[in-house]
Amino acid sequence: MDDLDHKSTPWLNGGFDIEGIVVAFAVFLGALLLGWLWAPLFWLGFIAFIATLLATRWSQRTPPELASGIVAPCDGIVVSVNQVEAPPELRLHSPVVTRVRISSAPVSTNKVYTPISGSLEHVTLEEGDSSIPIAMRADDEGLARAWMCFESHGQQVGIRLASGGFGPRIEIDVNAGDIARLGKPCGTRRLGGWCDLYIPASSGQLIWPGQTLVGGETVIGRLRSDAGEVDDDEIEEAFEVQREAAAGVAEEDPFEPVIAEEDEDDEQYVSPDEAEVSEEDPAVLFARLREAARRSEEGD
Repeated sequence: MDDLDHKSTPWLNGGFDIEGIVVAFAVFLGALLLGWLWAPLFWLGFIAFIATLLATRWSQRTPPELASGIVAPCDGIVVSVNQVEAPPELRLHSPVVTRVRISSAPVSTNKVYTPISGSLEHVTLEEGDSSIPIAMRADDEGLARAWMCFESHGQQVGIRLASGGFGPRIEIDVNAGDIARLGKPCGTRRLGGWCDLYIPASSGQLIWPGQTLVGGETVIGRLRSDAGEVDDDEIEEAFEVQREAAAGVAEEDPFEPVIAEEDEDDEQYVSPDEAEVSEEDPAVLFARLREAARRSEEGD
């Protein structure tokens, strides 16, 4: 963790991309020229200048120290949390996963952060239609999209990004096979859009619809740890074995007389009722009472 005591401006933890600043000032100069031709055109160029600056804004984040944590991949608001079928583009092992849908405003920071610590299995990028500048709905046609699948100890987490198709809206800075660190930037999505986070259905969840997320910092949930956990079927099987063993012990009568195999020279077994024993022998008396109780139960 960084020590902020020596920083005079700890709130200054963001900035703008250099290439974005160059493009923004180029747009501003164009707005001045348009305003020289006709004054109202300047304001159209000024709006484009502000949009360009917003598209290049980024912020430095401090991810939590969680070995099996899942963090938000971007800034935004949770729209829904439900179980869905895994999209084929992500190539997830589980057919049913939990989808956390996040909506990001155009003024949101543009960085995309790795949701877990692990490795990037594969990434797919799809260019959008330039005639669609804004992503009003996550499933609209013609949007720029990107799919990324991360894996950690056999568990997979997928990301589906969507934004408008006008301009270079989505860029991925990592390649398949790269090591991913929790909460570190892995790409750029400009002017907001949608982000679907696909996590295992067995993972714990700490978010709810309407919650505001901070990319790279807000904890979505935790992956199920393999250490010290037993599958529910294995637990039930273990309980079943214990119940059968307990039932077997209960059926056995510890006071049942054991009759040894007879030899020719041995005398025939005599039950406690027929044996002439002294009443002073408590062990024989106890065996006699137990035998009588057993016979009465059989008679019933």
